[in-house]
Amino acid sequence: MTDYEPRTAQLKEICRKVKPGVHHVSLVEAVGTVLPDLKFRYRTTLSGWYRLGGLVDSDGNRIAASLREWAEEESDHDMFALYEKYGAADYMTTRFDGKCHYFVAPIGPNAADFVQLKVEELTEVIDHPLFINDQVPDDLEDLLDPHGAFAARVEPAEMTPPRYLFHSITDISALVGKQLSSEGSDLRYIRFLEEWGNTTASSKERFSDHFVLKLLPFLDRFGERKTEATPVPVKKLPLPSDNVATMTGTSLSHFLKEYDKNAGFPMAWYFNMLVEQKIWPQIAMAVYTDHQRNYRYLAEKDLEVLENWIRFPYVFGAGALPTLL
Repeated sequence: MTDYEPRTAQLKEICRKVKPGVHHVSLVEAVGTVLPDLKFRYRTTLSGWYRLGGLVDSDGNRIAASLREWAEEESDHDMFALYEKYGAADYMTTRFDGKCHYFVAPIGPNAADFVQLKVEELTEVIDHPLFINDQVPDDLEDLLDPHGAFAARVEPAEMTPPRYLFHSITDISALVGKQLSSEGSDLRYIRFLEEWGNTTASSKERFSDHFVLKLLPFLDRFGERKTEATPVPVKKLPLPSDNVATMTGTSLSHFLKEYDKNAGFPMAWYFNMLVEQKIWPQIAMAVYTDHQRNYRYLAEKDLEVLENWIRFPYVFGAGALPTLL
């Protein structure tokens, strides 16, 4: 197991200096200078999130880098006094529109044998008026996240250019070993990795070529640090139409074969089912029923994984599984 913590300062400095690019080539090259034994490749980007920014005047001049700190200092938690003082100032808040870029470096033959690098990309833009519709906030949190904020957003004029921000580097095989020895950990993602290794997918492709892990560290009720992990497909796969759930036999076999071909790896339909339920469980049951009736189109090892899932189903995310057996 390799400890990458000592390299964190260098990775933070690289992210500070390198300008974001379309394919992140410069970033990967720079990371390679401090981690030459790891051959990182860009895999995917998750976007659509933002963070609270600062405060500017109507001309775009910076008033504060942090809205929270400014409001705490200026108001002493008295929102009416803050409104009395700045209600007519036409101040605008800013936000940081964010993206998370994922990079992977294989370090062995197993599904969990890779190092994952997560780097954020942040762009500060003007968001909305400090006081929406001239309403006095109830408290500090209402000021920071007011009702109607989304509707009050203005055209997101860029305040600062995009910049990288180092987030984390994780040896996934080491994380798995730690989680296996930790009581109360959510081990679904470990089962996911193990099932990849037990299917024909592992004989054709590397797990980290097709999935990354969205990691969420948290403290459990005993104050122990844990990590929740959710597989995220590198390539967004289309969802099957409802009529697929009624297919059986040859038509279903052809559909799954074509689906896997488009995805680029065997058993793509099965692994996509685990992260995006929709009607997949019904399809899985139809596949199982076909094989019970001796119409067989899955490899034996793939069928074993499916049969185990039928007996002990699991998925990621919300939503109840149908009764399978």
